[in-house]
Amino acid sequence: MSSDTTQHIPAGRIGLSSALFTITAVLATLGALFDVRPALVLGATTLGLFVLIEFYRIPRVQQIAALVLVAIATVSALRMGDVLHVYGDGLVRTLPFLLVFAAVGWLRKAAEQSPSIQALRDGMGEMREGHRFLSLALSAHVMGAGFNLAGIGLLAPMLDGKVTGADTARRLRCAILWGFSTAASWSPFLVGTAAVLTALPAIGWTDALPYGLVMAAGFLIWSVVFDNLTRRNPPVRSSAAPPLAQLGLLRPVGRLLLAILVLFALTMGLIEGVGMALTTAIAIVGPLYATGWMLLVHGLRNGARVGNAAVQVISGYQGMRTETTLFVAANIFGVAMSEVLPGMAGDVLGFWQGGPTGVFFFDTLIILWIFLAICAIGIHPIVSLVVFTSAFAPDTLGIPQPLLAATMMALWGMGTSVSPLSGTTLIMSQLSAVSSFTIAWRWNGLFYFLSSFWVAAVITMAR
Repeated sequence: MSSDTTQHIPAGRIGLSSALFTITAVLATLGALFDVRPALVLGATTLGLFVLIEFYRIPRVQQIAALVLVAIATVSALRMGDVLHVYGDGLVRTLPFLLVFAAVGWLRKAAEQSPSIQALRDGMGEMREGHRFLSLALSAHVMGAGFNLAGIGLLAPMLDGKVTGADTARRLRCAILWGFSTAASWSPFLVGTAAVLTALPAIGWTDALPYGLVMAAGFLIWSVVFDNLTRRNPPVRSSAAPPLAQLGLLRPVGRLLLAILVLFALTMGLIEGVGMALTTAIAIVGPLYATGWMLLVHGLRNGARVGNAAVQVISGYQGMRTETTLFVAANIFGVAMSEVLPGMAGDVLGFWQGGPTGVFFFDTLIILWIFLAICAIGIHPIVSLVVFTSAFAPDTLGIPQPLLAATMMALWGMGTSVSPLSGTTLIMSQLSAVSSFTIAWRWNGLFYFLSSFWVAAVITMAR
């Protein structure tokens, strides 16, 4: 997920688009909590208005992608004679994702104002060569798991002026990118998790968690190995004290971990204790938790600062235009394709299960590479996800559904990393003055091409 920063609203002012986004989030939450269909329908209507108002402001490439998806869906819907159903159902299906977008905005604002996170960020900027790559990867992973793109937005700027050499700057930015993207394998606060679990309603987050953690651990280990294999200069070895203890970062690290544990505990309490859906739990916990965190930071006497921060979060919702538009278009496309693709599923399934090599591991690897290639040409993973789930019944694939969910979550992180049009690569491009195409293809391409071996190995061993 990313925020479009090309348009700004002055602090204290909430524009029409941001108001529509907020109303949509409230209606979607009420509709999900109390199973009120009229609230969902009204929320879908306000969501459609938001997209129509903001469409001309999103980047041209994403405009074209959205229009192509909607055009194909419209042609299919006209043949079926049910255009309103396709559009309406597509908008309703987007509402759970919008809840994650809305909640993460609150969490990012709270994280930006946390003294502990600022201390952690500043300390790592002074860390000596040989320790920084792993420290940045782990920090981006943990912060990304809890606060989404704040994991990139808070860490990448600290490299400016503190890193010498283009190769070192690229390596450390890759550490942030790879650490962040691997969190998609398991974290409930990345939108890919919500997308996957919505597509696989029989699977809960805790069901997929063990597989996701295994995949994430493999990615992180591989990132360090890959960095050592490809770096131009050998790492500097030091016998000094551990960097965290030396720089006095143990306290902010502990506080960060505690904050994330509390956030996860509150969310899981609603999911497991009340039976609430993941996206609904996040929609409720996110704003309340972030408000409480900011009150602890600023104190009750400075409640006005918290109120101003809340206005900034809400006024910034218009910046969610690009992701929201793409998700709406992809879900409209998915509804239409659900009537068309099932007939093709048998052929594709036969290709995978009896594939060109006859070896499950290598056939799976080929499928993973095809997926990454599709993402690399700019097609967002949400499109592949809705097409896949529209075409296949999960129980026909021959692997446990929790493993399938974790695999799709991991692929979401991989796909957004090799796509030059995803929020992940676009925000790093803005923070690094490097083309998003360079980041997606040259920085991330080979890493994730080789990472596919790990994903294929996990699927093969665990199926």
